[in-house]
Amino acid sequence: MLHRLRSATVRQRGFTLIELLVVIAIIAILIALLLPAVQQAREAARRTQCRNHLKQLGLALHNYHDVFNQFPRGAYGVGWSQTSNPCTAVNAAPGAWGSEWEGHSVHWMLLPYMDQAPLYNQLDQNASWTRDCNNLGPNSLNLQRAARTKIPAFNCPSDLAMPVIDGTNNYCFSVGPHIGWGDVTPSNQIGMFSRRFSKAVRDVTDGLSNTICGSEIIKGDVNDGQYTFGTDYIRNQPLPTGMNVKPTVALMEAYSAQCAAGTADHRSSAGRNWASPMMYDTLFNTLAPPNTPFHTCHVCTGCGRGDASGQWPARSRHVGGAHALMGDGAVKFISENMDTPLYQNLGSANGNDQVGEF
Repeated sequence: MLHRLRSATVRQRGFTLIELLVVIAIIAILIALLLPAVQQAREAARRTQCRNHLKQLGLALHNYHDVFNQFPRGAYGVGWSQTSNPCTAVNAAPGAWGSEWEGHSVHWMLLPYMDQAPLYNQLDQNASWTRDCNNLGPNSLNLQRAARTKIPAFNCPSDLAMPVIDGTNNYCFSVGPHIGWGDVTPSNQIGMFSRRFSKAVRDVTDGLSNTICGSEIIKGDVNDGQYTFGTDYIRNQPLPTGMNVKPTVALMEAYSAQCAAGTADHRSSAGRNWASPMMYDTLFNTLAPPNTPFHTCHVCTGCGRGDASGQWPARSRHVGGAHALMGDGAVKFISENMDTPLYQNLGSANGNDQVGEF
């Protein structure tokens, strides 16, 4: 009886402090080993989603081409003179103040082919996306608010959200290995898109599968008080001779060094609005490969946005490069280490360039 009582009062032995610490350490190690794998899996899912967004844009482009027998222009001017009312005046001559930089983007024109026809119908084709013009009727949204509508298919899930602004965009269309907005010389418009000219399938003599149609950019943080490489663009940097079309690496490197000395004059609004037809809102160029170490930089002194010529490279938050939409609708991941002349040739639609395997 005494033995039973003693047995009944014996307590279960618990963990010692050392054993508990060992268990905690093992759990911590397992978590540390698993966390990168979880993060990689999540990023892989985001990359797949990003890729699908570009495929949607590619399909929309070809549906547009089926209807109009050409791809959209890089910019659609609303056309008004500087002294007229931008909410109502139309039909100014091409190149007049506000006729293009406050006009409409490729994205705007593709809305009906991306299940966004109701939004497209709320946008006045004769008014600027920048204007607070309530001229769409009593049952429609204000134009400026409509143009700021968030569209998930225009945003890469790997990028950060832009503070305050909703109508953001990560996907830009290519003006090719050409400085972009400011140069409207017809012979220099060798990319898939340009400010004043449209291309059709027949014009892409280098082959749709060999021509970059679009790619990614990183959205800005809207903080003009602090320069951030990769998201911000530097202003007021004159372009050296030879930059217009397919500049050499040495020339771009020298221009980037020049720009690096002028970071105080910059803007942090890349990807601010999908309705805008400007560089780094909905357009980019293929002068340098994705995620290049060269600064994003343009020539204009007073331009607050990307309505100027310069270096506007593709950039992404994906490791190793960025997705590119090809002219045939395929999406390929372009390495940031790609040979620069090859990348420039891929950006050209009709340069009779040989690109081979890439």
